[in-house]
Amino acid sequence: MGDTRIWIGMSGGVDSSLAAALLAEQGLDCLGVTMVLGRGATDAAAAADAASVCEHLGIPHTTIDLSAEFKADVIDATATAYSLGQTPNPCVLCNASVKFGSLLDRARDAGALLATGHYARIVQTPEGAALARPADVSKDQTYFLYRLSSGDLLHVVFPLGEFTKTQVRAMASERGFAGKHGKESQDACFLGKGGYPELVARSHPEACVAGPIVDETGTVLGTHTGICRYTVGQRRGIGVASAEPLYVLRIDAAHNSVVVGPQQRLAVSRITASGVIWNHSEDSMRAGVMVRYNAGAIAATVVREGARLIAETDEPVLGVAPGQSIVCYNGDIVIGGGIIEEAS
Repeated sequence: MGDTRIWIGMSGGVDSSLAAALLAEQGLDCLGVTMVLGRGATDAAAAADAASVCEHLGIPHTTIDLSAEFKADVIDATATAYSLGQTPNPCVLCNASVKFGSLLDRARDAGALLATGHYARIVQTPEGAALARPADVSKDQTYFLYRLSSGDLLHVVFPLGEFTKTQVRAMASERGFAGKHGKESQDACFLGKGGYPELVARSHPEACVAGPIVDETGTVLGTHTGICRYTVGQRRGIGVASAEPLYVLRIDAAHNSVVVGPQQRLAVSRITASGVIWNHSEDSMRAGVMVRYNAGAIAATVVREGARLIAETDEPVLGVAPGQSIVCYNGDIVIGGGIIEEAS
């Protein structure tokens, strides 16, 4: 066991700290690694916290500068998606391109496995290694990790997959990490106080220009303050008075317009996705699908056609936003997914 080399991606928070502790206690050849992502003081604090944990555990620690990859594949890609009227998930982008892209590549080049504090499991199936929901389904992070292939999973370890968050906190306290309970990973960790609009304005100011809010017939109902401030399914902050609540139905970036209507017009049952990752031998099957994080799985028939995926849900689904991911499950096992292009 001691000959196994393993890198642990560490932020200094409770989850990655306990993951490192559990692996070090097995006598593995461990190295704590903190990514530098171009976030200034945030990166420095994470590196200092992780280094302190590693010193406590008696394992080495280092930092790896992935700021260029993070900017191109996460920050810039997120801003571009919003400028096109889409609603991307930055955590999906980061896991695919940075954590389990660039960082995993470097670990493999060093002859090491890569471990993180994600709540997920890796199981063996007739199709090979597969991603599966964790013991604590309330902390399930497989939606963010679905783009890992079976080949990737052979080089990845999720030490917390069999534990609940309550157990993790208790084990962390036993090992002296009690002070880190409040430090959780954040979505969109690169955003400033101005949120997504501020981010988009820097590189795509055209997406922050005012334009018409229209109904499905094209009738102008009001004026929006930039398409980057809206997402499909949104109700609050639309700024149009109406006898019944109005929701964002779609965003037309080409005409700089936001289309709104009653909630029932959000209902869709056919979802098309591109950039598909597929880890199953069958291209057509029954599955549970998630169209956003924590949305719950919906029964559907899914068909993969090359790099495209079509899902026909048994029941109508509300608020399916282009740019988000659709993730397919066979029970607890992730079988694939892709980036939503359209829904009807």
